Amino acid sequence: MATAFEELMIRVLLLGGSGILGSEVLSRLKTENMDYVAPSSSDLDVRDKELLMKFILDYRPNWVINCSAWTNVDGAEESFQEALELNERAVRNIAEMAKHIACSVIHVSTDYVFNGDSPEPYAEDALVMPLNKYGESKLRGERALLEVIPAEAYVIRTSWLYGVKGKNFVKTIAMKAMRGETARVVEDQVGSPTSARDLAEGISGLLSKHPLPGIYNFSNNGKCSWFELAQTIYRNVGTDPELVEAIMSSSLSLNARRPKYSLLSKRKWESSGLSLIPEWEISLRQILPEIIREIKLTENL
Repeated sequence: MATAFEELMIRVLLLGGSGILGSEVLSRLKTENMDYVAPSSSDLDVRDKELLMKFILDYRPNWVINCSAWTNVDGAEESFQEALELNERAVRNIAEMAKHIACSVIHVSTDYVFNGDSPEPYAEDALVMPLNKYGESKLRGERALLEVIPAEAYVIRTSWLYGVKGKNFVKTIAMKAMRGETARVVEDQVGSPTSARDLAEGISGLLSKHPLPGIYNFSNNGKCSWFELAQTIYRNVGTDPELVEAIMSSSLSLNARRPKYSLLSKRKWESSGLSLIPEWEISLRQILPEIIREIKLTENL
């Protein structure tokens, strides 16, 4: 029989621990000496319900942090069923297993559940209307989780996520800046870049404070266009920002439409006493040297 101390301990199952956000969450779990497991996708396929059940029953976490997802926005237009396998059906599997052992789940979602027509930052209860299949698949995942375990579900919507690991916009543009290349970047989409490190800190705080369940928004404070973000990266790398050319999103031949405006209101997060949210430019400056080191290491620059 578990002791009272053991029952109070935070035991975390981290899914998707090698990605942009998952790697930062994993680092945070290690730093805080939490009891956790972070199986690779080859060790635990979350789409396999029986395997997931066995894993969860063996470890019996009291928290699951789901950072696993189909993230190919354009690819989801042509491979919608594959996107649903990870973004909806796997989330339902996680929720049903969590219900079986009375476990809380933190699930990461996206600003792409909105259509970008709002005149002000989106609150958690704003009307959802995805423009693309990726956004639809993520919305279905949110609803599956909230339907199965409404009292233990935490959905965190974020935007423009970047970090040291994985493929992301900031790394791509920083690489171009380091090579002194030109970059053509859209200026008619506005949002807020989000440092995966800041979000990982926010998730860590959520574990310890256990606020009311439901949907929460998290992105860095402030706003910019992709073009302004790219210019800021060039400037911080020490490359002429004039090498960044502003273009309209209509000039790109992309499969999926993107919202023109995707700022998220953080009032609920802040009023819940969770982590402080830095300005996006401050967070970018802090983590960019590490991103540059990662690029040098992996790209031989």
